[in-house]
Amino acid sequence: MKTRSGRIFFYRPSPSVVPVSITGARCELDCPHCRGRYLSGMAKASMPTDLIRAFIAARKSGATRVLITGGFTRSGRLPVENMISAIEEGKRRTGIKVSMHGGLLDKVTMDRLAKAGVDTLLLDIIGSQHAVTCHLGGEWSLKDYEEALLNAKSRFPLLAPHVLIGIEQGRVIGEYRAVDMIAEANPGACAILVLTDGETPDPAEAQKVMGYARERLKSHLTLGCMRGRGRPRIIYERMALDLGFDGIANPSQETLDYAKGAGLEVLFVDDCCVHTPGI
Repeated sequence: MKTRSGRIFFYRPSPSVVPVSITGARCELDCPHCRGRYLSGMAKASMPTDLIRAFIAARKSGATRVLITGGFTRSGRLPVENMISAIEEGKRRTGIKVSMHGGLLDKVTMDRLAKAGVDTLLLDIIGSQHAVTCHLGGEWSLKDYEEALLNAKSRFPLLAPHVLIGIEQGRVIGEYRAVDMIAEANPGACAILVLTDGETPDPAEAQKVMGYARERLKSHLTLGCMRGRGRPRIIYERMALDLGFDGIANPSQETLDYAKGAGLEVLFVDDCCVHTPGI
């Protein structure tokens, strides 16, 4: 087993992190691997007043972070412009931390969000133009990812890109390119995800991508919540530990035992998996 520091962060996002969709279950992309399912179980806030109330409710429940997300437009971005004042007001009233799945936002919108108090920008990176155009139905280019990474890094306290292995019908095609783009930006953190529905990737191919990410990225590298079901989920957790990942979201008891048996210091964090304590 490879280790970078002799310790591993095990993340438990719920109930400390409250995900809020500002588009309900609506998404212009309607990607095959989601179809709005991931949005359906979130708190809904389609109006600015709803979002402020979501902040207050999250704070009352004891949460420490709100994750703002929703469906994306065909241009690959969250339609957040009319919610920025509500984000600022919600944070002012509650002091709660704010993360956002914003997509390919322009510099002006990023500036406004940073001023409003968004602490972390999460950005899914796709490394295949075919996947963007034909699989997701998107109207953007890979160059847009490079620009977004560069712009976000200089504006938010933490930029945390995500790589989804197998997004193109389970095939590993653009993942290495995605890792390369992220490595070039050198963000503070990165999360690796594995497709769970439909045609899932070959675990051996996923392991190669995970190993490549560990070699290329100097940032805080974690295995996120989405990573298969049943036994494959545990297999990916074991891979992450063996490859020297810094953290795992919602690990199994088996993985906890494996980490302790390997002599790793296990640190539990009630937060999203891209954050180290205090960030």
